Amino acid sequence: MNAEATGTPDGITASARELRRRNKKRQIVEAAREVFLREGFSGASVDAIVHKAGVSKRTLYSYYAGKEEIFIDVMQMQLGALYRQFETDPKHPGRLADRLQRIGVELLRIANSPQTLALFRITAAEANRFPALARLFFEERFEKVIDGIAAMLEQEGGSSGVRIGDARQAGEHFLDLVFGTAYHRVVFGTIPPMNARAIEARVRRALAYFLEAYRTR
Repeated sequence: MNAEATGTPDGITASARELRRRNKKRQIVEAAREVFLREGFSGASVDAIVHKAGVSKRTLYSYYAGKEEIFIDVMQMQLGALYRQFETDPKHPGRLADRLQRIGVELLRIANSPQTLALFRITAAEANRFPALARLFFEERFEKVIDGIAAMLEQEGGSSGVRIGDARQAGEHFLDLVFGTAYHRVVFGTIPPMNARAIEARVRRALAYFLEAYRTR
């Protein structure tokens, strides 16, 4: 297929252009993560990000309107493994309890990583001065996790012996049980991050409480 047929110059196909754009965007996000972790949100400058990414300001602004949008994508990249937990083939979803256990463990594993903890702390520290930053993250990104759990509960709840009225509220309840005050202490640094054994045990307890609360009587 020639350039005229594809409608793009130099014979570059539309799919190749899209791949280049995705790779360039990822390059910016990965560089921005390093800058944010080193400088914090306020201290991070667009100049530092473009320098680290090896791109021009013009290129950066062709993808993002400002630092807030970049930071949201940094957080999404950090939590991307969690979102993929909801892509299980719906024809072979596995037991509800097993899936919730796996999701809870993966969530806490990612949340206790040094990079995620640092980014959470940055978000909390900047929430008053940049409320849109926290709102964008929690409303447009973290809410996806709750939506995924709610969809799972609606799909599998009845067949798993639990009765779910408001699936979204139940999803929030599950996350509350998984995190609890223990994770708040981790974020504030009063206790160390949870190790793998502590995460497994915490999610197991949270799941037991959750299933008991919603079990069909």
